Parts: sequence; structure tokens; C-alpha cells
Amino acid sequence: MADATLHLEGHPGHSYFAVPVGLGTLLGVLCLPTWLISGAPHTAADFLSYFRCANRSPCTRQSHHYVFLFDSHHTIPNSEFSIMPNALMMFKGDPTLRASWLQSYDAVAVTVQDNLVITTPNMPFIPKFHHFEEENIQARADGCFSIVDCFQWPQAYDNIFCNSVCILHKEAYPFPHLLHWVWYTPKQKDFKTIPGNSFPVGMLASDKVEGLESLLKLVEKCVQDWRANRQGKKDVIVNRVVSLRHGISRLKKHPLTFRDLLIFITDAQRLFLEIHSFMDWVLIAQPCISSGDGTVIVNLEWMGAFTHDSDMCNKLHMAGVPVWYVRMMAYIPANMRVHKPVLITHPDDIVISMYTEGNRIHPYNIIYHGQGGHQHQLHLHCLYGGTTFINPDVTVPLSTSSCSFSTPSSSALAPSSQTSAAGRAPQQSLKKHRRQPYAREARPTQPSQSGESRDKWKDPESPYLPPSLLHWDDALKTCNKDPSRVHMPYAIDRGYRFPEPALLLGPKLPEHLQGYIATWLTCHPLWIGRVDHVPPCNYPSPQLWCDFLGSGLTTQGATAQGAAPKGKDPQKKGPTAAEKHKAVMRDLFGDDVLETQGDLFAREGSVEFCGEQVLVASLANPPQCLAQRITWELFELGFHYELRDLDHFLAHKHWADDLIGCEQLLHSIFPGEVGLVMWSEQFPEDNYGMWNNTLIGVLPYLEKFRELICAWDDAPPLLVAPLMPDSFMDTKCWEVMHSATAFYVQTFFCHFGRPPIIPHSIPL
Repeated sequence: MADATLHLEGHPGHSYFAVPVGLGTLLGVLCLPTWLISGAPHTAADFLSYFRCANRSPCTRQSHHYVFLFDSHHTIPNSEFSIMPNALMMFKGDPTLRASWLQSYDAVAVTVQDNLVITTPNMPFIPKFHHFEEENIQARADGCFSIVDCFQWPQAYDNIFCNSVCILHKEAYPFPHLLHWVWYTPKQKDFKTIPGNSFPVGMLASDKVEGLESLLKLVEKCVQDWRANRQGKKDVIVNRVVSLRHGISRLKKHPLTFRDLLIFITDAQRLFLEIHSFMDWVLIAQPCISSGDGTVIVNLEWMGAFTHDSDMCNKLHMAGVPVWYVRMMAYIPANMRVHKPVLITHPDDIVISMYTEGNRIHPYNIIYHGQGGHQHQLHLHCLYGGTTFINPDVTVPLSTSSCSFSTPSSSALAPSSQTSAAGRAPQQSLKKHRRQPYAREARPTQPSQSGESRDKWKDPESPYLPPSLLHWDDALKTCNKDPSRVHMPYAIDRGYRFPEPALLLGPKLPEHLQGYIATWLTCHPLWIGRVDHVPPCNYPSPQLWCDFLGSGLTTQGATAQGAAPKGKDPQKKGPTAAEKHKAVMRDLFGDDVLETQGDLFAREGSVEFCGEQVLVASLANPPQCLAQRITWELFELGFHYELRDLDHFLAHKHWADDLIGCEQLLHSIFPGEVGLVMWSEQFPEDNYGMWNNTLIGVLPYLEKFRELICAWDDAPPLLVAPLMPDSFMDTKCWEVMHSATAFYVQTFFCHFGRPPIIPHSIPL
């Protein structure tokens, strides 16, 4: 028996023994006697003794080699029992071989997966190769993308994403190493909800943000040192650093639901891994490949890759990259030296379950479906939040000479009849419209906007509105409002991203005004997140905003307790006023409205604005300065996101070619670190950005605004030339500001058919 037993090795912590077993014995294994399943572990010697007896049985006709798994203590847990066919037994290992003696086509380890033979010249184990099955690219319960995620598990080598082989893996950096933050997964205790807010929004704990921010500082220093010798060349990796910086700022200052928080954390972690792997590739691996003076010392901190290209296998081997060479059995050379045959290593710590909230499955969107390869990596290297304006139904053309394994052309998203991993069929048309708020087919030909009776081309008289800005006022007055100039049908959703400031102050009764303002302040952290990274299919009309802002008025009192309103037949079927308002809120906030507990706000409680607590009772007759600050923020937010959506449509080619660069340009128009959001920014005490009181303060922001809108059709000649500090005087500033604001207002009207939300002066 000793001679017939072959010792195998695989994943550290396990040993494998191959035993010649008769067919009758194998059937006996599948129906093990009571002593085996009684609950006590059994030693390897017990098992071998069992097979000695079984093989002497007269029922045994034929022997086959199978492999049985024992743990490091040579005991067999009842729940872990692995059998491997005899295909692996054809490889005879030579334990005297050293890895330094082997070539790239030799095998430190070899295994068989289906009809493929996988070898490695530099690693003691072989991970399972997930490539040929059609898989969904879909975030799981931890925000990562399961076994097809190149940031979690080795994938096929791709020439376009060659640095993926240098991605770090978590086993190399356990706590308390600084890099353990790369694999940090937030828990509910790390989620700090906003006080007094009945919606499930909050912020990441400050110590966790600091841990993630340490990753940003690390790569910023590394990239800065490397670019010092690049003579100012702008590499794509610089944009990734900018994205990481913006992502960390968002986590510091942007309210999110826990579900969204999870995604933005993993976005930041994947950005770090991508940047770090790029630097390792260009500084370590690529020079070894280019010079041919490599090393056989493997870097065990890198993820590595699979390849079927012998030349690439040799290059990666000489560069010290973990590599697994995939071949058909017919291409295995007879003189291949083998150190040891091993069993396939399966992922045991990768989350595959869907995200849940309580007992309810709330899966993330599927952003791609197909076999592994270039398309998988392409979608995984996009920020999940960045897929807002990407249609997953369209397959991105495969770059030439990209993937190490062929990818079928029919790798588009599965048809809507296919059941997703969550057990539900994905609704393709709905997702398409949710991801493209400016999609032409998603918009009605002539949408009716309720509540548009007043003249919206000028502010109403109110002490609660901030002062207007001269250039914007003039642009509204001089705009050509001829309806024939409006492009029909509407290609951009002309609804309102945020409630009109004047609408917020519309109620005449003090208790209604109190309800409108308190409802908005309660819900606006969640709504900002919706508009910023999960735009709704259609933005609300003014009437819907009125219904929503009034929804907080009937969630209390007799109606909320089930009593019939005065004059209403209690036997009459139909939704109550409270139920109608709840339906309006559900239309706006989706499933998140189900997480609210009771009323949106308590009349004796408080709500938050710019980090300060505001008593709800004071909002019936709000202080003028507070009301002006609230409406000023609405003017700013409306302008930010209407500008974003208009630029997305008019400069769609630029966004398709350079998403990060366009986002960076858009964000640079506005001061601060959080892009367009500004929710938790400290309220400014003086006019800033384009409305700064000094020329030197205005110049950088006005120049970025000019640069953005000059890419639109029919831009005035005055906006084509860049603004230079030496020629930027008062007259030049006035001319450019006047031309830019007039061009923006006119262009907006031509595509929206209504006046834009424009910036106002900061209330002092």
C-alpha cells in the first residue's frame, strides 16, 4: 500500500494522498459506514486501513486513482472530503527539483481543470481558473465583484491592463499593516447616521476615513516622485489619483446610505490597487521584461495571472510575476519537469452573496454579463459610481491584442428573460433609463410641467431669497425666448434636479412654510446622493416637488393615526392623503423611504443644515439669514447639476473619451474638495469662485467655466481663447463673464425650454 500511495500537495495547510481504489470501494466511500459519520474525525491511517479491506473485496473489478484530502494534522473532518480523478496521476513529481532550476514551461506545480492542464513555474499552488463561464459583473454584499474580480482573484493576462498582474493580495498585508485598509469592509457600527434624520443616511466614522486617506497619501507621494523625472508628461494614472482624492473627499463630507457607502469605499480601494499596481509594473516588472535581465525570484505579494501564451509566460516568470500557464493536454511536452502535482485551490474567503438589508435582498445593478477576459477587466476598472451614464447593453469593442484568451463576440448583457443571481430578472429598459437621464428615448415629446404659472425669468419679491448677480440677471433678461428655438423633442430631462428656491418659500401659512423647509432639510442629504450618483429615471416636476415638500404635513395627527379626514367618508375606498404623500416620496426615494421610522421630523425636534442644528419650531417664521442660506444652497446645487447634465449631452464625445478628465474639469469650476455636492461644506462667509471680489480670485474658476462651455456648439469667439493672467483686467473679466453667462442661459433654454437655475450672491 505504501508504494501505491502518491503524496500530493496543494493549498498550504492541507495534504493530499492518492490511493488506488476499486470501483466498489468508491461506491462504499459515497455511502460510508456509521463509524465514519458518527462525528469523530478519523486519521489517515484509519482511512488507508479501510481501503485495504475494501480492495480485497471480491466485488472489486477495476482500480482507479483518486485523491483524498487530509488536513495538516492528518485527520479527516466529516464535512471536507475531496476526490480527484486519475488524470492528475499521469504527472510524476520529483521533489528533489528546485524552482530555480525550472524553465517557464516546467512545473513547480501542475493540476488538471476540466480538459486543461495548468502549470506554474514559480508558485506552489494553482488557483481555479474562472474564465469560460458567463458571469455577471455585479457588486456583492461586500461591494466587491466575487471571483471574477481581478482585484480579488487572478484572471487571464490582458495587454491593455497588464499592470493587473501586480495587484496586491490581502494575505500579504494583515492587520495592523498600513495597507490592511485596502481590504477594509465597513460595518454598521462604522456608519454614523445624521442626528435627527429619519432617512437611512450617514457618514463613515472619521477614524475609518483617516485610514483610507492614508492610502491616498501613499500613492500621491509615489506618483509624485515618479513623475518628477517625466518632464511634465500627463499620464492616465494622474487622473486615477485625482479620482481617488475626490472619492476620499466624498467619504469625508458626503452623506450616503450604507449601501452606497459600501460601493464608494470599494471604489476608493480599487483605485488605490490600480495606482499601486501601475507603479509596480512600470518600476519593477516592465523593466525586467524589456531588458530581458529578469529574476526567478517571485514576488509573492502580487496577484499574478493566467496565460496560454508561452512567450508571455516566460516574460512574466522572468519578471518575478506569479504566472499560471494554461494548455491542452496535447501541448504538454514529454520532457516537462514536474516538482509536484497539486489540487486546484478554490477561493474560500471571497463573498458571493448579494447585498441584503435586514431580510430583504437589495442587489446592486448588473453592469456586464459575459465570459472572462478584456470586457470583464474593462468594466471592473471603471468606477461603479461612474457607470451612471454608461449603457451596459452596449458591448465595448475589444481592443486588439488585448486578452490572453479569446472572448466570444456575443458577450453583451443577457436578455431580460435571464434570471439574475438574486433570483430576479434584470429590467434592462429601466436600468438603461436610470443610467442615462439625458437619453432621448426616455423623455416625453412635450412634458407638461405643473406649477409654472409665475414668471420664472425673474426672482419673486421675497426677503428669504439671496441677492441676485448682475451678469446672470442680465443674461435672463436678454435671452431669446422664442419657442421655435427650443430643440424638440426634448433630449434632456427638463425636470428640476432640486426644488426651485422660490417654490420652497411658496406656502403662505406659517405651519406650511415650516413643513416645507423642515421636510427639505430632513431629506436633502439623501436626495443629493440620488442626484449625484444614482439619478432617477425622471426628475420631479414643480408640482411633484410641491407634493413632496407637503408630504411631511400629514404624517402626523389624526390622519396619520388612521382617522378619516373631515368630510371624507370612512367607508370609501381609496388611498388617504398620507398614503398619497407616501407614494410621492417612494417615487422620489425608492426603497429608502421604507427605512424611515415614523414621521420625517418632529415639530418639537431639530433638523441639520451645514453642520448646525436648527429647531423645527423656528421654521414657521425662519430667520432671514437662515432662509437666504438655505435658498442660496438650492440655487448653487441646481446650477451645478444642470450644468453637469447639459455638458454630458453637448460634450458627450469628450465624456466618452475621457470621463475622469471631464469630471475633473467640471469639479474645478467650483471651490471645495467635494466636487458638486457641498452638503457638509462650511457655509462661505464671502463670495467665492467665479463671484470672488478680486480678479486673481475669479480667474482660475472663470477660466475653467470658459474651457468647459467653449466645447459646445456655437460658442462665442470671445470664449475660444484661454484667459491669461497678464491680460486679465477688469474689462476683460466683464466681457468674458457677460458672454459666458449669456451663452449658457441661451443654450440651456434651447435644450430645456425653460430658464436655468442660476447662482446668486452669498447672503452676508
